[in-house]
Amino acid sequence: MFTIRLFHRLWLFILWLNMDPSLQQNEVRCSNRREPNVYWWNVYWGQQISLGETVNYRCKEGYRSTDGTNQATCTRNGWSPDPLCQELVGCGTPPPLTDGDIKTTTKSQYRHNERVEYMCQNYYTMEGEPYRTCINGEWTGHVRCIEPCIVSEDDNRQHNITLKSSDNKYFAHDEIIEFRCIRGVPVGAVAMRQRCNSGVILLPSCH
Repeated sequence: MFTIRLFHRLWLFILWLNMDPSLQQNEVRCSNRREPNVYWWNVYWGQQISLGETVNYRCKEGYRSTDGTNQATCTRNGWSPDPLCQELVGCGTPPPLTDGDIKTTTKSQYRHNERVEYMCQNYYTMEGEPYRTCINGEWTGHVRCIEPCIVSEDDNRQHNITLKSSDNKYFAHDEIIEFRCIRGVPVGAVAMRQRCNSGVILLPSCH
């Protein structure tokens, strides 16, 4: 009698293995309980969720969807992705800025989405926004301090030129600088009106 029952159960199991996959799906159920780090999902209490079904959800503050889709799929191993939400990671000390500095005292740890403000040294020009932001363990944001141009009296004398209407020595990146001859007339292909480019400026000559 026991052998007959065992054979019967084995026969039913073989039938189930050869069943149409669409029918087997009904045998898989995923939990309708909301995970602790999930703020909301469109599953009601007591709802039965079958293999392959999807639901939308949102994570609690300080967490984000593991795969970035905010959509969970019922699989044979439970909900995918697993876990549905991952904790957002903070950052360590922000990176230094060449020829610049951070406006406030730095800390050893920063929260996700916290940002710091940078400033450049005198006469340096800032490229990009003055902020870097901590995003899930990484500092993001492009900021750079561009070197000014320095016009020295010795260089001017060698080219027999002087500044047209300014006594400044430092000129910011992209600033226009005008020269005039001390004696003689301009020579060569370099114009008397130049633009500072990342610390480099072409000097005209007079003879």
